[in-house]
Amino acid sequence: MLAFIIRILTAPFRFLARLLRGSAPPARAAGKTGAGSAAKKAAPREILGEEFAEKAPGGIEALCFRQLPRPRLTERSASDLGLDEAREHLQYADQFYNSAFPLFARGDLFYEEVEEQYLNNALGFGQNSIDQRFLEVMTLFRRTLNSNTKRLLVVYAPILLIVSLASGLTLAPALGESFAALVGASDVKSAGIFAASLLAAAGGFILTLILFSWPFLVAQQRNLLNLDNYITSKFARINNNFQVAKRRALNVERNMRMAQADELKEEAGVWTMTYQWFAMRLLLCELMIRNRFYQIRRNTILYWLAGAFASLAITGGAAYAAGRFFPAPDGAPLAILASGAAFTVFSYALMQRTTSVMFSVLEANEWSRFCLVNLPKTIRDHVGEDKVQIVTFRDRNRFE
Repeated sequence: MLAFIIRILTAPFRFLARLLRGSAPPARAAGKTGAGSAAKKAAPREILGEEFAEKAPGGIEALCFRQLPRPRLTERSASDLGLDEAREHLQYADQFYNSAFPLFARGDLFYEEVEEQYLNNALGFGQNSIDQRFLEVMTLFRRTLNSNTKRLLVVYAPILLIVSLASGLTLAPALGESFAALVGASDVKSAGIFAASLLAAAGGFILTLILFSWPFLVAQQRNLLNLDNYITSKFARINNNFQVAKRRALNVERNMRMAQADELKEEAGVWTMTYQWFAMRLLLCELMIRNRFYQIRRNTILYWLAGAFASLAITGGAAYAAGRFFPAPDGAPLAILASGAAFTVFSYALMQRTTSVMFSVLEANEWSRFCLVNLPKTIRDHVGEDKVQIVTFRDRNRFE
């Protein structure tokens, strides 16, 4: 029922947004299509250094909140994976496996910042690694999602509260007599200020409901859909490269002869470490995603508390000013307190589901995750097949 009411309230605005967007494709469809034209103004070049794959979505939503298009994928496809490329990957694998895990971490206030530094080092951040862009994309999307949430909870909602309080004081004289006659009150001014304040608070809540349900959630869900598409594509390519490296490692001796023993040994080691490193990259990238999403959830809670506290402070300050410094009608401070508190409680209770609604669009079940590549089975099959071939070759030579 609530969703139906929201759709009715936002129907004129959504129609106007479609007119402004013109023939732009829907967010979900755009996220699953190929690369489109580049948008140089879509993101700061100091963060990514390259254009996005598509233009940033337009419409009224973009006027209120920032929206990012789908990032360009730089992960090499499986058809490009050769021995030289495998050796390049092993540079970062050797660095990861040979680096000592920091037992005595920095004393930062938030542990996820310590974990973030470790993951950046493990994935070669700042060393032009293949995962450099992934780390930059995750940082950019985290900042954008946090910025939009802060704008809603700490800026827009308190502004709507101020507008509703001012509207209540403005409408009080016009509503005083009619409301006093309706309820049989003798104090026309007090009745008017209470009626106007409550009506203005209800109007402010409806505007907050529209702002939250349409521009904010649409912008955030588009951002997450584009990020979801990027992660899906990147993880799929890593998984494909893992499968190719695994097959090369299993079959490397089939194209070699005994005279190529040193070359065989080196190439077999490269492919074996490469497929293990691809699996570890999946794990490390997943940990970075978890780290970023945790920061988004934590910051959302902080913004929610800051916005609610600011709204209550505005309400208290307005009530004190109305009773102390300005010639307001009798009962104005109490009416302001009641309407401001009602607006704050209902609005921020509505917006406390911000992250759960946002993250509901992510489709992590479509990602090629570390738990699905089955690295233990690959190692068992690889080592077991090699041992069988050794024993077979040894017994054959013994009988001959």
